[in-house]
Amino acid sequence: MRVRRFVGDNVAETMGKVKRELGSEAVILQTREFREGGFLGLFGKLRVEITAAIEEKPVVAHKDPEEPEMNLVSDVKEKTGGLQEEIISMRRMLEKMNQRMEGLGAEKGDWPAILQRWADHLQGRGINENLVKLLIGHVQQTLLPEEWTDDAQVYARIEANVRQICGQIGLIQPGINKPRIVALIGATGVGKTTTIGKLAAGFSIVDRRKVALITADTYRVAAVEQLRTFGEIIGVPVEVVMTPKGLSEALNLHSDKELIFIDTAGRSPHHDLHMSELRAFLDKAKPDFTMLVMSATTQFADQLRIYNRFEGLATHLIFTKLDETGSAGSILNLLGQTTLPTAYLTNGQNVPDDIEAATPYRMAHQILGEEMPHA
Repeated sequence: MRVRRFVGDNVAETMGKVKRELGSEAVILQTREFREGGFLGLFGKLRVEITAAIEEKPVVAHKDPEEPEMNLVSDVKEKTGGLQEEIISMRRMLEKMNQRMEGLGAEKGDWPAILQRWADHLQGRGINENLVKLLIGHVQQTLLPEEWTDDAQVYARIEANVRQICGQIGLIQPGINKPRIVALIGATGVGKTTTIGKLAAGFSIVDRRKVALITADTYRVAAVEQLRTFGEIIGVPVEVVMTPKGLSEALNLHSDKELIFIDTAGRSPHHDLHMSELRAFLDKAKPDFTMLVMSATTQFADQLRIYNRFEGLATHLIFTKLDETGSAGSILNLLGQTTLPTAYLTNGQNVPDDIEAATPYRMAHQILGEEMPHA
């Protein structure tokens, strides 16, 4: 294995050096920021260092999957610790770069015309200017000018970077000796109850798992009735609880199940009492997965406020209503600022069909859209 160290002024420039020197099969071993020059470590120029490696022996290339088949249970192998740390490191670096670049986003005329249409396309998809600048900058620095007219190459380069930002995924695994407890939380109107119905139907009907449903959303009679209807249709027991103590009793009642899904009431992130009530239920349930459900139709500024409020309670993300927006790029904006893994995506009201496991491939295509910009 040949290991090389590359240094540049930013991630895009340094990754370009890696690609030109080692090729697309290079493996990123470490990414860090450091200051060069200055006095006693102060006032130095901020630089990016990437350590990469390439196998000396040729390896058999694997075809990039069109769309991997995947059920609701994860059949993706766990990432190695090194790769996990690398993804987290890259995201933290991206967040720092975004902060430094705030207010300096690309404007019309900054890019050659052939790349400007790609920048316009990405902004039209809802991707913020800082990320657009990073994505298009990487294209500009890693492709030759005569390659910029090759839409397939440009799209592939952008998609690869988007997939990297979306690389943190984590799907539900049923329990073995005891139930795996999954709680869904989030603001009002994001589709928690419908999503729980889809998950329960998928695991119980398709995967033949023993499932129970619990709803603590007694604020909305319609939510209780909706979940009861789901339960009757798919043959899954449904418990309605009013208090944390009642929740504990319901969990004990279904200790023989492999999965227990808990539906919580939609909470205003600005209401301290609502948040403390939610925390009391979660403290009693001690869920293995606490999935923050977020609507892709919510404006990014609101998404970020919601995320910041619920972040301390959540372990995973679910994005809903992807069929209702043409600007799913806000997902990328959020993923660029969090290390929480994404679990599932929903794109319609049909139960249990309109839900899919979140993979970097599917998220990239939802974010970028299926069509390339026209000249």
